Amino acid sequence: MPQYSTDTVCGLVGVLPETLRSWRRAGLMTAPGPAGYSDSQLTRALCVLEMTSGGHTLFDIHTALNWPAVTLPGGWSCREEDMLQLLQHNPDEDVQRELRMMNTHYSGDDYVNRYLRPLNLWLRADNSEGAEHRQQRFHTAVVSQWERLAFAAQRRSTVPLFLEAVSVTDDTEIWMEAIRLNGQGFRVEVAATASGEPAVAHRRFEHHLMWCGNGISAQMQAAFQSSLDAGEPIMLTGTDTAIQPEDDRLSASA
Repeated sequence: MPQYSTDTVCGLVGVLPETLRSWRRAGLMTAPGPAGYSDSQLTRALCVLEMTSGGHTLFDIHTALNWPAVTLPGGWSCREEDMLQLLQHNPDEDVQRELRMMNTHYSGDDYVNRYLRPLNLWLRADNSEGAEHRQQRFHTAVVSQWERLAFAAQRRSTVPLFLEAVSVTDDTEIWMEAIRLNGQGFRVEVAATASGEPAVAHRRFEHHLMWCGNGISAQMQAAFQSSLDAGEPIMLTGTDTAIQPEDDRLSASA
C-alpha cells in the first residue's frame, strides 16, 4: 500500500503542513502512521480541501462530514464580514490572530484569492467614515502575516523564489501574492518597491517572478526578455502585464 510523507501530501493537496495539522486537530483527518499517509488519507485531505474552498469553518465541515444531511452554512462572505467587524471594533492583535487562523485553516490559494483579495478590494472601494484607517490596519496586518510566514518558511524544505514588483496599483497586493506563493511551498524573497530598474535579489533563487499590477515599461520588458533569452527561470505575472507608455503609467499611478 502506498505511503506518502507530509511534504508529499502537502504538495499534492496544495496546503502547508500547518494546515494539515489544523485539519487533524479539527477531527477532519486522522494522523499519519509510522510510514506516512495512506491513499485513503490523501483522498480525505483532497475532500477536505474541496469543502474548505467554500469558506466554511472547520467546525461546520466536521459537522457535515459526520452528519451528511446537514447543510453547510455561511461561506467566504461570512468570513469577510467577521474581518470587517474586527477592523471596525477590535484591536490589532485580534485582527492579526484572525488572519493567522484563516491562513492555517485554508489553502494558500483560497486564503488569498477568495479572502484577502476580495477584502482588500472592498476596503479600497469603501468611502465611509474611517475607511482609510481600516484599510491601513488591514495592510499592516497582511504585512505582519507575511513576515511571520517568511520566518517559518526558513525552517522548511522550500523552493527559493524571487518576487519583484515591477508595478503595483496598491501597497497590499505584492504582499498578498507573496503569501499565496508561500502557501504553494516557496520560500519567497520580496522586492516590494517598483523603481523602474531591475531589482537585485539578496539570496539564491530558483524562480523569478516579475509582478505587474499596472503594466510594464518598455525598459523593464527589455530587461525581462534579455533574461528570458539567457535561459533564466523568469516569468511575468500579475493583473496587467501589457507594455504601457511611460506617460500612461505615471498618470495611472498619480
